[in-house]
Parts: sequence; C-alpha cells; structure tokens
Amino acid sequence: MAAQDLFSFQGKVYLAQRQPNGKPGPLRWVGNAPQLQLALEVQNSDKTESFSGNRMLYGRLVQSKTANVNLTLDEATPENLAEGLYSIPATLPAGAISNELLPPGLKANDLIALDRGWISELSLTDSATPPVTVPAANWWTESASSGLIGLRNVDGLTQPFKATYQHGETVNIALLNSPPPERMLFLDGINTVNGRRAKVTLYRVAFNPIEQLDLISEEWGSLQLSGAALFDETRALDPSLGGFGRIEMVRA
Repeated sequence: MAAQDLFSFQGKVYLAQRQPNGKPGPLRWVGNAPQLQLALEVQNSDKTESFSGNRMLYGRLVQSKTANVNLTLDEATPENLAEGLYSIPATLPAGAISNELLPPGLKANDLIALDRGWISELSLTDSATPPVTVPAANWWTESASSGLIGLRNVDGLTQPFKATYQHGETVNIALLNSPPPERMLFLDGINTVNGRRAKVTLYRVAFNPIEQLDLISEEWGSLQLSGAALFDETRALDPSLGGFGRIEMVRA
C-alpha cells in the first residue's frame, strides 16, 4: 500500500432494465450523479456465555445481510423522475382540441385551466345559436405551457364557453402508476487520485419512491433515490460474482 492507493471516486452511473434471463437490457446514463453510496449491514443474534460469571460474548449468529443503495441524481429527465415516482413515461402526441367546454358561470378576471398545455391558435366561442366568437380582447393567455387563460369581459355572451386550440407533444409522468422497477446498476468509475479505473455492478436494485421532490426551491434540485440491492441466486453460485454485486479493479 502507498499514497497512490488513496481514493476518491467519480464516474458515470448507468441503469438497465433486468431481462428475464438475468442480463441487462440497454443501458441508460443517468447524467450527473454526485453521490452513489453502498451501505452493507448485517443483523446479528448474539449469545453470551453463562459459566464465567461475566456474561461474555460467546457466539454470534448472522441472521440477515443487506446491501443498501443511495443514489443522487442532478438531472430531472423524464426517465430519472420515473425511477423515483414509480412511473413509466408516456408520450402524449401533439394535436388539436375542438369545443372544449369551460366551467359555467365564469366572471371577469377568472382563470381557467384547459385540459392540455403548450397551447397555440386558441379561440373561444360561446353557446349561443349560432355560436358567437369571444373577442380576443375579452380574454388573455396566462400561461401557454400550463394551458391557463383568463377572462376580461363576459358580458353579453352565452355560457358555457368553448375552447378550440392546438397543443404540443408532452411526456406524461404519472405518480405511482407502475410496480417498483428492478434495475441493474453499473458504475464506470475513476479514482481521481491515481487515474485508475474501476467497475461496480449491482445485479438487482429496487429503489424506494423518492421521499421528497422539491418543486420550488432556492437551491439546485436533486433526486435522492434510496433502495436495496437484492440477492441474485443465479450469480451467487459463482463465487467470483457474488449474490449482490461486485467491484472490479485492474491489477496495478
């Protein structure tokens, strides 16, 4: 051992869907990940002796072994969010909405949320026969991305109003709408002290839902994922692989 064996690791973290045959599917780089931690833990049942008069520790039975994983992600991509929200991102294509009914009884200065966001080419009509186009001066777009509009003047018009508009393509990330994902995790690491490379593989990782997602904050946002490496009985048969994962380092 020498000073060049000191370590401070960085690297790229990849996640992959575990295939039925135990192999990884296509790998996905999660982007900047400032922290990846592996915390090993055992649960013991201790036995003390009863013959010396001092009740000294006499035996220890290992009851369980666990490998906990903590991963911090800095980039709020749909795929990263889905990991912590138990979701499968779904693309909602761009399109057009015709005659979407707005709430009845609207008054001046009311704000309304349309069904879709990223709107354009918006027009409003009322429910008269034949319908009357609501003048553009009578309403405004509060937020095109959120599909929010406001009304300035509703006098002389028949409610409910109807909205016709174009909307953009979006990625939908529903909360808690899929089973907990099981991933294979890879770290392509580098020891920044000596430049040596290292590879870490965890065969079966199950993340918990994120405990907190800062939707408004004065600081940089991050996704704090925590979970556990699960036991892989097929790889455990090979002592060079182990049941949870392995660290590979080139021989210096």
